[in-house]
Amino acid sequence: MLSRDNTIIYQIFPDRFNKVNNNQKKYKNWGEKPTRRDHFGGNLKGIKDRIPYLKKLGINCIYLTPIFLAPSPHKYDTQDYMRIDPNFGNMDDFEDLLKSLHDDGMKLLLDGVFNHTGDRFWAFKDCEINGETSQYWNWYHIHGFPIKRFPNPNYEDAGIYYLPKLNHDNNDLLDYLKQVVKFWTSKGIDGWRFDMPWCIKPDFCSELINEAKGINPNIFVIGEYWGLPYELLEKYPFDGAMDYIFRDNVINLLKGTIDLHTFVQNLSYKEHLRFNRCWNMLGSHDTSRIRGILKSDKKVKIAFTLQFTFPGIPIIYYGDEIGMFGGRDPDCRRTFNWDKESWNMSIYDHVKDLCNFREGLTNIENFKFLEFKDKKLTYLLEDTKSSFMIEIDLKNYISEIHEL
Repeated sequence: MLSRDNTIIYQIFPDRFNKVNNNQKKYKNWGEKPTRRDHFGGNLKGIKDRIPYLKKLGINCIYLTPIFLAPSPHKYDTQDYMRIDPNFGNMDDFEDLLKSLHDDGMKLLLDGVFNHTGDRFWAFKDCEINGETSQYWNWYHIHGFPIKRFPNPNYEDAGIYYLPKLNHDNNDLLDYLKQVVKFWTSKGIDGWRFDMPWCIKPDFCSELINEAKGINPNIFVIGEYWGLPYELLEKYPFDGAMDYIFRDNVINLLKGTIDLHTFVQNLSYKEHLRFNRCWNMLGSHDTSRIRGILKSDKKVKIAFTLQFTFPGIPIIYYGDEIGMFGGRDPDCRRTFNWDKESWNMSIYDHVKDLCNFREGLTNIENFKFLEFKDKKLTYLLEDTKSSFMIEIDLKNYISEIHEL
C-alpha cells in the first residue's frame, strides 16, 4: 500500500514528458505550442530515462495518464485496453519501465478509463457494422441504427461524440473490464486512478476495485472527483479521491478572492485524517498550470507549501516544479523543457526541499488550524516522531516550517 504520509506522486502526460529514439516525422517539434491533436513523441523509454531526475527531486510514485492504444494524444478515447499505444512503445517497454521504477523504490499508478471508450474501440466498431445483432450492442446506450455521430450522436457519450458511454448495467461488459483490471494489476502495478467514476454505478466500480485488490490487497485505487472528497468516498470504496476542492481554495486564497476565515472553513474537513490519502491537487492535465494562474513565484511557493504540509498526498503535475506556464487545455499540456537554463530554480529548490520534508514523515496523527487572522495562517502538523508548526504570511508571501 502507498504510505499515506510520505508518498509524493508525480503526474506524467506521456506524450509530453520526454522521448528517447522517437523522432518520426509525424511528431510535432518538441517545444512547439500544442493543439488538441498534436503528438510529440514522448514515450515510456523517455520516462525511464528520467527516473534519476525524479529520484533526485524526491518523487517515489508516478501516475501516468492513459497509455493504452487510442488515436488522440491524451488517450482517454480507448481503442484497445490490452495494448500499449505504439506512440509510447510496446509491452517490453512498459515492463522495463515498471521494473526500473520498482528497482529504484518507486511505484506506478495507471489510469483506468472505464466510463466510456473511444469510438474506434473494437466493440463499438462491431456495433456500427452489425447493429442490434452485435453481441456488444448492449455494452452501450445506442438509440437506433445506423449509428450516427453528426450533427448529434444517437448514442450516449461522455461529453463529446468520440467518447461513447458504456452501459454499466451489462454483466458481460463488467466481466470484460474485470479482465482488463486483472491483466494490468497482475503485471505488478501499484495502483489505479479511475476516470469519471461518479458517472459509473458504485456497485460496478466496487467490482473492479475488488478485482484489483483480490490480486494485490495493497493496491491503491483513487477516484477522480471535483467536489468534496467525502461525497465520493461515502458511495465508492476508493482509498482516496482527487482533491480539487483543496486546489480551488488555495488558488482563491492566494488570488485574494477569499479570506483566511473562509479558507479554513472550506478546508476544515482536512482536520479529519480519514481524508489523508486524498490527492492534494494544484494542477493536472485538465487545469491551467498553477504558475500561469498565480503569476507570482512567491505565491506559487506558498501553494506548494500548503500542498505538502496539509494531510493528503501531494501530487506534482509534470513541469510545475520548474515553473512551467500553461493555460487551459491543451496549453497546460506543453512539452517538458529539459534545458535547465530555462528552469525557475527558486521554485524547483523550494519543491525539492518540501519533498525532503515530506519524505521524513511516517504517519500524521494530528492536524489543526491554530490561527487565521491578520494575513497570517498558523497550523499544527503532528507526526508519530515529530511536531511541526507551519506559518503562512500572506502579506509578504513567506512560509516557514518550525519543528517543535
